[in-house]
Amino acid sequence: ALRALASAWPFASALEPVECDVATEAGAEALARSALARFGRIDVVANVAGGSRPGKTADEVSLDEWRAVVDANLTSTFLVAMRKGGGGAIVNVASGAGLRGMKRNPAYVAAKGGVVALTRALAMDHAGDGVRVNCVSPGPVLTPLMRRNRAPAEIDVIARQSMSGRLGLPEELASAIAFLASDAAAYVNGQTLEVDGGFATLV
Repeated sequence: ALRALASAWPFASALEPVECDVATEAGAEALARSALARFGRIDVVANVAGGSRPGKTADEVSLDEWRAVVDANLTSTFLVAMRKGGGGAIVNVASGAGLRGMKRNPAYVAAKGGVVALTRALAMDHAGDGVRVNCVSPGPVLTPLMRRNRAPAEIDVIARQSMSGRLGLPEELASAIAFLASDAAAYVNGQTLEVDGGFATLV
């Protein structure tokens, strides 16, 4: 997803990777310091960190497992959110699971639903600072992680549930993020854009 976002971004040649754990305050601060040191300012934040651990119901998930998933998906989004004078754009990545639910994945569903709600809250609080905050809510995307975690037959079943008859591609998600971060979306704020091919049901 990061490679796809880089290719969709007009300033891809200026991108510089930084390894840090954005689910921790120290990691988020290190990321911000690195960006400011390299570029002198922060204009765009794209919160794409996250992960899912399906297979358990709420009464089967341990508190440590719950916290790990919520931290990776929701706390990281909170920690990286910026408030900077002079404007800017934040694009958070949620999931269709956060809008419609998903079986046997309660922590992920709750965290991604929280990302949608946090997006709206940030947009309301910081529109006066010139900061736009929007969200992309993807359906299933054919990433290396998807290929690793799902059998080909499972992937085919998931793909057939989309009106488009296929899974999304990382570069399609990246293009949506790049649009919301750009001046072309200057009048879009506090919104969640579903990028799912018309996906109806999560399994």
